[in-house]
Amino acid sequence: MTIEEITAYILSNFKNVNVTEANGDLFFMYDQEKMMPFATIVTSDNEFDSASQLNREGFFRLNIGIDKASFSTTFDGVALKKGIGAYVDSGIDFTTENVVMPHPIYGAMYWLCIVNPGKDNLLMLKKHLDIAYGLTVKRMK
Repeated sequence: MTIEEITAYILSNFKNVNVTEANGDLFFMYDQEKMMPFATIVTSDNEFDSASQLNREGFFRLNIGIDKASFSTTFDGVALKKGIGAYVDSGIDFTTENVVMPHPIYGAMYWLCIVNPGKDNLLMLKKHLDIAYGLTVKRMK
């Protein structure tokens, strides 16, 4: 899947979504929410997160914020951790393509990530995007 395909899917399947671009990264937010996206696409490393080595040509990472129950189900057998950057030193290879993983920095807040997602993960990613969007809509009401 490409960044354009993911963006088109989100914009055509979820109402009132705003996309903010910063430094080549995309932040998908519901309605007037300006601080907390429900999904992001990150295209390069930064001073806070280089775990996926996104400065490689053609690499990006889709990040999705879900709920605790979905996170626990998705990563059955992976211990829940606390704190920013909690999964960085967990032994997970965050450079691996097309594998859903806890987010290296925000996993403790139930964010997941996938580097260069493939179409074979599309149904699962759609389910996670549904959850993330629903949580945001509920929080905004």
